[in-house]
Amino acid sequence: MTSSEHTAARDRIREWTRRNRGELIDLVSELVTHDTVNRVVTGNEKACQEALLARLLRYGFEAELYELEDLPGFRSHPAYYPGKDYRGRPNVCAEWRGTGGGRSLLFSSHIDTAAAAPGWPADPFTTRVEDNRLYGIGSFDMKGGLAASILAVRCLMELGIRLRGDVLLESVVDEEFGGANGTVAGRAKGTRADAVVIPEPTNLALYAATRGGALWRVTFRGTTGLAFSGETLHNPAQDAARFIVFLEAFERERAQSSGPEPWYGDSRETLPILVTRLEAGDLTAPLCDVGPVECHVDLWVECYPGVTEEMLKESLLLGYERFCGQTLEEGLAQPEFRKMIRFLPGTSVDPSCPLIPVLSREIEAATGRPASVTGSPFACDAFVFNEYGAGPALILGPSGANAHAPDEYVELDSLELLIEIYASALIRWCGVQEED
Repeated sequence: MTSSEHTAARDRIREWTRRNRGELIDLVSELVTHDTVNRVVTGNEKACQEALLARLLRYGFEAELYELEDLPGFRSHPAYYPGKDYRGRPNVCAEWRGTGGGRSLLFSSHIDTAAAAPGWPADPFTTRVEDNRLYGIGSFDMKGGLAASILAVRCLMELGIRLRGDVLLESVVDEEFGGANGTVAGRAKGTRADAVVIPEPTNLALYAATRGGALWRVTFRGTTGLAFSGETLHNPAQDAARFIVFLEAFERERAQSSGPEPWYGDSRETLPILVTRLEAGDLTAPLCDVGPVECHVDLWVECYPGVTEEMLKESLLLGYERFCGQTLEEGLAQPEFRKMIRFLPGTSVDPSCPLIPVLSREIEAATGRPASVTGSPFACDAFVFNEYGAGPALILGPSGANAHAPDEYVELDSLELLIEIYASALIRWCGVQEED
């Protein structure tokens, strides 16, 4: 396809997205209506996946549901993480076959959401549209991006543009809270493509790398009681308090250094260290008149690509000793680390990845501004593709706000732009079958 022909095709795509804004709203709303909250060990994604399957079949895709546990290579995959229940939690996979000879592309999205945070002003599973915003749980993270990827392909189908390469889509379960086993199942099933796009929310930036992270429960232990007979007491809450003060200082310290090139080297961003929960004392007692014997600090700690879980833990312990001016061997209170979810490794693609200029060019054409190509400020399941030979995986999704928070919303105009970007990129990446 010549440059002028591609420009004409983009114009047709843009017009199609404008005409089908109602279809876009309807699809996102249908997905949001289903409660797909990830319950860490279990989930309830099946009804939504069945509705999605019906929609895909109606649009003309080859599509199917499959149970994760039915896959022979699922539990033996090196990225599999044990301890989850996948009964009645199927994945969806779909395909629009090309005519042959082109490169293939996979859109991989997760259908599960975080829990509804306190403070929603209305039912989070009932969408509402105000101005350019569609509100609803999971609309931004990431049912809006999933819908955009589906409708990008539907657009090309309806416009009669036949691609040479195959386009694949998958909607996987259990990505939130360090899940990723739904994504692992797709790889065990054998779903492969020459490149992958993950429609996580990026505000139309292109992420060629992701951060990693660990969620730990850190425990301090002590002794309790009343020193009526000269007993030596040690309150672990005080140790935990000092550790939390250290974490705040350590977060600031890490922000003074830039991340690894090329995706994180130009900025000095804060790598979050988030205390998510504190627990100490007998919470069932009407009152407590003595100190606790244990104090637990749950924390989420992010890291850059190339950092392992052990490296991250070691950096925390060394920083803790340095901050306190005392080593663990010298009697500094010992923090005990217990893993709460899988460690999510940071990951990145090679700068020469050929999909980067394709997507960058279409972002600029759709938005009228140069594409921002950088590393993401979050962790996700991209490592399953990049670290286990199923990539390269880039991340590109819509604009919006309040992911994992009350009044989550996705911007509808950004979804229209995303459909245009995806569809135009598919033409360049997969190639177009020339008419006889």
